[in-house]
Amino acid sequence: MNNKELTQRWKELHINPDLRSQLRTEIRDSWERSIHYGVDPWMRENPYIYTQTELKKAQENSRYFIETALPVMKSLYEFVAGTGFVVALFDANVCVLKVIGDDESLAWAEQARFVEGSLWEEKLVGTNGGSLAIDLAEPISVFGYEHFCLFSHVAASSCAPVIDQGRIIGGLAMVAPVNRVSNHTLGMVVASVKHIESKMTLERTTRYNQVLMESMSDGVLAVDPNGIITYVNEVGSKILGCSGRNITGTSICHLLANHSDNHYFINTISQGRSVTDQTFVLDLGKTKIKCNVTCNPISDPDSGHQGTLVILRESHRMNCLVRNWIGTGANMTFDDIIGTDPVFVKTIKTAQSAASSSSNILLLGESGTGKDIIAQAMHNASPRCNHPFIAINCAALPRELIASELFGYEEGAFTGAKKGGNIGKFELADQGTIFLDEIGDMPLDLQASLLRVIEDKSIIRLGGTKTIPVNVRIIAATNKDLESEVKRGRFRRDLFYRLGVIRIAIPPLRERPDDIILLARHLCKRIGERFGKPNMTLTPEAVEAFLNHDWPGNVREMQNVLESAIQLATGQEITIDLVQDCLMFSSAPVQPPGEHITEISEMEKQMIKQYLVKFRHNKTKTAEALGISRQTLYRRLKEYNLQ
Repeated sequence: MNNKELTQRWKELHINPDLRSQLRTEIRDSWERSIHYGVDPWMRENPYIYTQTELKKAQENSRYFIETALPVMKSLYEFVAGTGFVVALFDANVCVLKVIGDDESLAWAEQARFVEGSLWEEKLVGTNGGSLAIDLAEPISVFGYEHFCLFSHVAASSCAPVIDQGRIIGGLAMVAPVNRVSNHTLGMVVASVKHIESKMTLERTTRYNQVLMESMSDGVLAVDPNGIITYVNEVGSKILGCSGRNITGTSICHLLANHSDNHYFINTISQGRSVTDQTFVLDLGKTKIKCNVTCNPISDPDSGHQGTLVILRESHRMNCLVRNWIGTGANMTFDDIIGTDPVFVKTIKTAQSAASSSSNILLLGESGTGKDIIAQAMHNASPRCNHPFIAINCAALPRELIASELFGYEEGAFTGAKKGGNIGKFELADQGTIFLDEIGDMPLDLQASLLRVIEDKSIIRLGGTKTIPVNVRIIAATNKDLESEVKRGRFRRDLFYRLGVIRIAIPPLRERPDDIILLARHLCKRIGERFGKPNMTLTPEAVEAFLNHDWPGNVREMQNVLESAIQLATGQEITIDLVQDCLMFSSAPVQPPGEHITEISEMEKQMIKQYLVKFRHNKTKTAEALGISRQTLYRRLKEYNLQ
């Protein structure tokens, strides 16, 4: 048909509704909806055009769609260049986002204002290919007089919707004068749409994989058989000291080869070896990074990709995982330490001051004085509190096992060595604190190894050759006179000085008489709560026995005595008969009850007065500090005339 015939046919359809039965069903239904919407069929151009601001917003909302489709549109246009076609992309609101064509075809499209920003919803401009493709969710071509409005009746459009994840996000159209359209036009549009959908799926998968890799807390590195980095995530870049730089395409040899310590790592990943959780120390120039490395070769015959995938985990992160599983080992704080004796208070203040230091600490004191508690409290008050606290008793391990426990070992280091080797306590404590209890019992040859660790800040596993850096604060403890041990040649003088940068002597309980009853009442309350007897108190006779005892086992002995007595007690009081068999008096036997009652009462009276002043006569806090109930406190206040 020529233009005159098209116009005549279009007019007949509007004048005689009976002729519309000859239209395709989808076109006829669309005409009926257009009439229902009140669309003016005699419009000579599309009046519905977005402003530049509105168009910019629509394009921004579909930015990814446009970026993906534009190369496909350009390729499609190359097939039809010079034939009068324009290729257009529209969104789900049938707003034209992009139009591609030559000068002649664009001028023709502009006559009907088929331009970027024009709206082609059915309720606005009646039947057209774009709106039908969206409404029907399938490809369709609309020819000449099938368009509802006059300005479109000489055109033909072939349109197909673009479906992404089951949702129509827009469509692609080829539009030209009706005499330029062939039977293949719609097929080309459909093929191009499939290409766009495939690209979006692939790019989404690629982006998703990228997000996954970047969200990993481990470093991910891929190298080809030539050692060229083909992928690295941000964590991997940071571990390699290249954060913020694009090192894709860089040779791993060039990146790390300046330092000989890296050669084994480079060879491992370049040669495609399989490695699982192996420790490497990477020399980055100014720093050395200890990493746990897993490597797996890559071989994909379909894509031709080959090389090695490397997972990098910094060792301090591994230690954090260990800490989360086994706990920090440090549960006590300075708030848990009880005592008012001036010498003891000064000791605790020294420990609190030393806690923030990075220097090694040597705790000196008899067995049971609470050296381990003070070590835990110092760790929890230090900048290392969020890192591991690892305790090891040097006297509790067989001599031949101490080295492997402290420094770890490699596979095959000795008969019975675990496959893959074993990490030592110093590595586990990296960035944290290691508590070496009973350090005076460490063999001389291992003292030399420990001194080397302190000086070099690194360890070598048994059976290994690699130096592994460790950043550990050492708190050592002993009940021996180390100075005498040094003179006797049983302890290295240089190690004694390196461990005892800060020395803290903890007084025994017998030198803290004012703390004996205070500590006993605190332990009564804590142990009683554990056994469901929270209000246990000591009788005056038991108090006297506690004061007369030398406490050779110190706090640990007192805890054991009270734990036994509380479990055997039938009432709320701990009587002399429950404790006398456990106590080994250092001088004379316990004197008959009542002989020192006056002295004990006066001591208790003074203690109550001190706590009343301390807590501003708050009875609840005073009772809690004394380890007695409020009722008992009120009885004592009345008895001592302290009301």
